[in-house]
Amino acid sequence: MSRNNSEFSVLMTIYEKEKAEYLDRALESLENQTVLPAQIVIVKDGLLNESLDTVIEIHAKKFSNIYTVISLKRNYGRGYASKVGIDHISSRWFARMDSDDVSSKDRFELQIAAIKKYIKVYPKLAVVGGQISEFMNNENNTVGYRKVPQEPEQIKEFAAYRSPINNPTAMINKEALLAVGNYSELNVLEDYDLWVRFLSNGYTLINIPNILVNMRVGNGMYKRRGGIRYLNTYIQQKRIWKKQGIGTNKTVIFSSIVMMGSILVPTFVRKNLYQKILHKRKWERK
Repeated sequence: MSRNNSEFSVLMTIYEKEKAEYLDRALESLENQTVLPAQIVIVKDGLLNESLDTVIEIHAKKFSNIYTVISLKRNYGRGYASKVGIDHISSRWFARMDSDDVSSKDRFELQIAAIKKYIKVYPKLAVVGGQISEFMNNENNTVGYRKVPQEPEQIKEFAAYRSPINNPTAMINKEALLAVGNYSELNVLEDYDLWVRFLSNGYTLINIPNILVNMRVGNGMYKRRGGIRYLNTYIQQKRIWKKQGIGTNKTVIFSSIVMMGSILVPTFVRKNLYQKILHKRKWERK
């Protein structure tokens, strides 16, 4: 039987363009964990449609002892919405969860065990993440994997080029988050920015080898990662992060060129680039 664990909570932000059936499945995957969180904090980032509100209401009534729902008057973006949610997190650690992904049944059990193991070695442990599988249309249609390094030094090196933590898998130390200034109000790259600030302030990031989340991908996701605005933000942030000690002139130029190539192409080309080159097609656990 699942049991509540007072050591961690879950934070999820939702806005009106999410799909109700995806949200329903995401929340179901949280409620069927081998270890349940002390609370699930949902931030409505602006007014939602009736279907989304209904899904939240059903789940919040079913598990009234763990759900906390906060409503923002308008859509501010995930960074700001996350900051609001943090104010309502009561536990030392909290897990991120996207509203259209599916967490593996033992995700939290594995992460809590990892925290207890690594905190003895790394007192400034700030994040425990993991690996993701990616699916399209239905959960059995796996189209790829995003593997990230596990060891702290490898993670720091990787961060100079790409985001070193799969955000939907992250379990974060709230005290460490507040110490580095909480979430930024960026509407994109706010998670990558947080990992860099942790690293530049001497905190430790860990990834475990397990697949913790089955991530839903589709043309909408690839479309959001395109356009001049996204590219300009990426290049600007890369320069800022270099000043914070993550990256060099060489890595900034290299990663910006690669990102430029992926952003300025049509969506279907970007989709193939992510699925066939940047992400793994097969799972090989080492």
